[in-house]
Amino acid sequence: MTDNELVEFATEFRAGVLGGKSSRGRCAIVSWPLAGLFRSNGVDCECVEGELTDINHIWIELADGRVLDATADQFDGFPPVYLGVRASIHPPSLPRRETMWNCR
Repeated sequence: MTDNELVEFATEFRAGVLGGKSSRGRCAIVSWPLAGLFRSNGVDCECVEGELTDINHIWIELADGRVLDATADQFDGFPPVYLGVRASIHPPSLPRRETMWNCR
């Protein structure tokens, strides 16, 4: 997928999941299934979790190291879907927990 296709796919997917509601606190319910759909369409990616000051945040990391954050707009100054290098809302990753919820 091209970058534009990734963003368009993520934008449409999040709209369906959120149903017009805010993305605040909904990063997991958007990111986990979206990463699965990306992988089923040949996009190598995984979900990543990082800890901000008082909350955890989940986003998708692409094989090239870039971030696709489909709930970035819950933080001031970010678009609904962010595609690019790690930003201030993408802190170092927490150790992966082996649960059924891991994207891989």
